[in-house]
Amino acid sequence: MKRALYLIFLVVLPVNSILAQTTIWEENFNAPKSGWEIEGNWAFESGILIFNYFPININYDFSAISPEIILPENAPEITVNQFIETYPSSVTSEACEISVIFDGSEEVIWFIELSQGNWGSEGGEEISFSMAQFAGKTIRIKIRTWGPTTDAWWDWSVYSMKITSVFNRDLSASGLTGPSNVSPDATNTWQVQVKNLGLQPQTGFIVELVSFKTGEELGSQLFNDVLEPGDSAFVSFDWTFGSPQNTCLYGKLTSEEDEFNQNNITRSHFLRIEPDFEYQVLLWDNDNGIETIYNPETGALEQPDKAFSDALTCAGINFDYVNSLPENLDGYEIIIATLGCYCLS
Repeated sequence: MKRALYLIFLVVLPVNSILAQTTIWEENFNAPKSGWEIEGNWAFESGILIFNYFPININYDFSAISPEIILPENAPEITVNQFIETYPSSVTSEACEISVIFDGSEEVIWFIELSQGNWGSEGGEEISFSMAQFAGKTIRIKIRTWGPTTDAWWDWSVYSMKITSVFNRDLSASGLTGPSNVSPDATNTWQVQVKNLGLQPQTGFIVELVSFKTGEELGSQLFNDVLEPGDSAFVSFDWTFGSPQNTCLYGKLTSEEDEFNQNNITRSHFLRIEPDFEYQVLLWDNDNGIETIYNPETGALEQPDKAFSDALTCAGINFDYVNSLPENLDGYEIIIATLGCYCLS
């Protein structure tokens, strides 16, 4: 069963509710896609979900469908950042829409005919819709276009999608800062950033610093100050690591009043505890300058040496970079070489 609902929303919100929005689900199309279903001329290209006119298909009907998304009971809202560019001389009755799949049904939340011309601006323009009618449900987002010929398009570029909601009480462990490269016996400081995304002031919650490698709690603090809606606070932890190793740290918060706990852990922060001896690293870029390595974080192709240089930089390891191998290598304990792709005949 499919029901169509075309709505234009004009909503006036209090300032504090605009500032206190929680992101339930977000897609920026950078990393490899998991759970997406695409067909026809839909593709992922350099951080964009894009529908191309080529190859030209006649009487087409192609969709891109998101993974399942579990919505909270609080009324959510979806924001799509997109740009639609048509090829006017070929347009007849082609159209496109965004719909929500739920409970075996499908409901259209946005529809446009290509005869209306381009939509948005190059680089993306945001459009938002209330999803209150789907609160508490498990849904999928469907992006669809159909018509006599794909030649009516130039492309439909979807740059990002985000679903947000508003809670009375929601705390977010939004970041972890601190050194990425330390000495074994030196004491260093890391800070967990906590933000109040809810509508009510928050206090009396626990913030922890945890080692991902061992699961050990490195520190725990009770936050007794009042954190107002929209405000952030930094909780500091001092720690000394006793042995060389590579690990990751993350921040975690716990609150009995929190209404949304899927944002209570920070992203991992890489940490290298250096050995107590000197070493030198050489990166020899000996490839042919062709971008052949796929970066899963950006979705772009890169030259082979970039992955090595980024990893060494992230680990805080100093290195020498050369395109020609030096005659004397006595000073280097580690040599990394890229060879690239060559055609031999």
